[in-house]
Amino acid sequence: MRKLAIVLLLVVGCRRQVNVGTAPNPNAPGAASAREAVQMFMTTAKSQDIQAMSNIWGSASGSARSTMDQAQMEMRLVYMMRCLRHDSYTIMTETSAVAGERLFAVQVKRGTLTPVANFTATPGQGRWYISNVDLPALNSICIAK
Repeated sequence: MRKLAIVLLLVVGCRRQVNVGTAPNPNAPGAASAREAVQMFMTTAKSQDIQAMSNIWGSASGSARSTMDQAQMEMRLVYMMRCLRHDSYTIMTETSAVAGERLFAVQVKRGTLTPVANFTATPGQGRWYISNVDLPALNSICIAK
């Protein structure tokens, strides 16, 4: 009986599990899908992580981090972070747009404010980037204290 218990412990202890797939890398540019790009952009905006945000904001040429002037990029992202402050958000709709882009209507909730803004996700270099956010639609959050 004791030998059986030892054998079982060895078998269980030596079992190896292999997971196939890729884990998201916060330092990798872009996102695997258009929807994931929106989700990552909102998450990084909420956490106020300029570096991670600059990896998801971009164009068909790649991330803003690798294609824009650093100072200009940081100024724009700081403003976007202010406008994208949120308690929660909901992706309301997703539609096709020009040149393979995807357009998302996103409701952003902050306190009693619930504006809806359009986000454009653009494919580029095998990844997806947020190329445009309708910041004027988020003005009530931008100016709120």
